[in-house]
Amino acid sequence: MKRFLALLAAIGMVAAALLVRTLVDGGSVGPAGGGSSGDGDASTTTLRCGPDLRPACESLATQVDDLRIEVEDEGATAARLATDGSSGLGADAWLTVGPWPQVAADDRAAAGLPPLDLGGSTPVLARSPVVMVAAVDRADALARTCPTGVTWACVGPLGGRPWTEAGGQATWGALRPGLPAPVGGAGLAVWSQAVSSETVSVGLPAEWARNDLDDAAVSSWFDQLVSQSRRAGPAVADPLARFLVAPATFGVVGALEAAAGPAVARGEGRDASRLIYPEPVVTAEVILTVPAGSDPGEALDRLGADRLAAALAAAGWRVADQPAAPGVGGGPPLPAGSGLAPPGALSYLQQRWEQVP
Repeated sequence: MKRFLALLAAIGMVAAALLVRTLVDGGSVGPAGGGSSGDGDASTTTLRCGPDLRPACESLATQVDDLRIEVEDEGATAARLATDGSSGLGADAWLTVGPWPQVAADDRAAAGLPPLDLGGSTPVLARSPVVMVAAVDRADALARTCPTGVTWACVGPLGGRPWTEAGGQATWGALRPGLPAPVGGAGLAVWSQAVSSETVSVGLPAEWARNDLDDAAVSSWFDQLVSQSRRAGPAVADPLARFLVAPATFGVVGALEAAAGPAVARGEGRDASRLIYPEPVVTAEVILTVPAGSDPGEALDRLGADRLAAALAAAGWRVADQPAAPGVGGGPPLPAGSGLAPPGALSYLQQRWEQVP
């Protein structure tokens, strides 16, 4: 029951503060949640995309006839699927960053609802590693303070403390960490990687489970990092975007390489910045999911697999056999798997994040 109530609270929080919903259909704008059956035109394909995929999806919409794009936080869609008795997707396809269909399915089971009725997902279409971004001088200071590598395990306890305790200068003020809320693809991947860095530091598995987040040391570290990452107020929704406009807002931010790499390569932000690839390497993965009765391969063919691959690569994602965007491709080799925690643990991470004062 507690988990079910937490899900209801998640829907309200996301809808009130963090939901971004846009439709693109020949330049028109309308409400989300439709799909071809709701549009009165069976020839229209409705593609729901997470916000991190908006550039690629909107690029695709300029190339595919009768393609309607919805942009919505994956967490909002997943929360609705996890509490809606119909278990319907409400779109012809859902392009996500991360295993959100599995998260929704796990939450439905926890709520005692019938299994999620979907038609399956494609193999991974694109990947992007989790990174940390800091001004060069701040990155150098952290490297001196974290001799085994700059990670959220090292940075977490320093959050809110003077930069002088992290090898920096007194004029820098306090070290403010910025991590996106775990209601979308990037946020969930960043937080999963952050927890992995901490579990490894205390001798627990990198691919942590729900009970590992309840470990006394991990739980205390997590609460501290969540609390400090919220100190910038509304900027927490997209700390990378805020950092690029006002670098002094955060000492270091978490993001996906897909967004941060091209931005840093373009020299955005007042000061030169650096990408840090924290260990263990965790990647966000793009997949396409379809409703019951549909085939993910056929949906991908309708969108154009090559067109989608090119759009994702141009937007900063790593895609096999596609040229990388500027600023993309650095760091250590990517692991065979994503390195993310299991869906049930990711759902619990969201709940714990919401509960921190």
